[in-house]
Amino acid sequence: MVRPLDPIDLVIAGPTASGKSSLALEWAQKNGAEIVSADSRQIYREISIGTGKPSLTEQEAIPHHMIDLCSVQEVYSAGAFARDARRAIERIQSRGKKVVLCGGTGLYIKALLHGIVELPEGDPSSGEDFRVSMANVPTEDLYSRLASVDPERAKRLFPNDRVRILRALFLYESTGLPPTDLYRRSQGEGIPVRNFLVLSPERSWLHIAIERRVAQMLSHGWVEEVEELLLRGGHPDWPGFASLGYREVMSYLAGKMRQEELLPAIVLKTRQYAKRQMTWFRHMEGAISVDSPKNSGFSWSLLQTMIKS
Repeated sequence: MVRPLDPIDLVIAGPTASGKSSLALEWAQKNGAEIVSADSRQIYREISIGTGKPSLTEQEAIPHHMIDLCSVQEVYSAGAFARDARRAIERIQSRGKKVVLCGGTGLYIKALLHGIVELPEGDPSSGEDFRVSMANVPTEDLYSRLASVDPERAKRLFPNDRVRILRALFLYESTGLPPTDLYRRSQGEGIPVRNFLVLSPERSWLHIAIERRVAQMLSHGWVEEVEELLLRGGHPDWPGFASLGYREVMSYLAGKMRQEELLPAIVLKTRQYAKRQMTWFRHMEGAISVDSPKNSGFSWSLLQTMIKS
């Protein structure tokens, strides 16, 4: 049985370049808190510039957790994040410190706050292998099979929803447990939250902020960071290199993109990603939308009145 934790004092989410990290840092300094990162890219040790990691000075000023966890060669899941972040939060709370969860990876935040079903460790291709093995089985037969092993889950799905039916059957085949039981187990392993802020700056302001951020990363040695990793034997297919902008940098280094094309290409991808982030967080339960702390209209005094102690 997972031990219940005290509520997280503050969650700060929002799109990239909206000012999440600076707000978390300042609030943590004012309130004696430690920061737990919810960023699926900052977990990789070897990539820092393009992932916008807090500087060493910032990390020395305020303890940061869930950064530099693994190598760019490794796969790291939302379920693993929920497990590891929970342990970090437990340690922080045991020291009597407040917790700020800060990041833009919505799936990580959802997994931690609400629980997630994580499959046993194994071959990542096993799910695809299962789908291929079921390719010639009619959907109605799959649905009947699900109804026999987990009637409750079957009632919640449309009989023609092949994707979700296959997902449920794969969970059953992988664990030996009905998916309904797995979902129940995941519930109650989440963590309550006192305050949940989503930074929602005006779109034109965010577009400018994104372009400035990408330009700064490039000027601070982003290309050189990637080049060094590739020279040391890095492979473009490593999981860490799926991080935003790294594919474009590698295309430039391979001669497939001109230098003047690099900044606009990364900016475009980042804007598209920010749009998806804002859509995700717009639907998160209990979140309050606020302006960016980097915007001149932002008010610290107003924010403090909104946050429950």
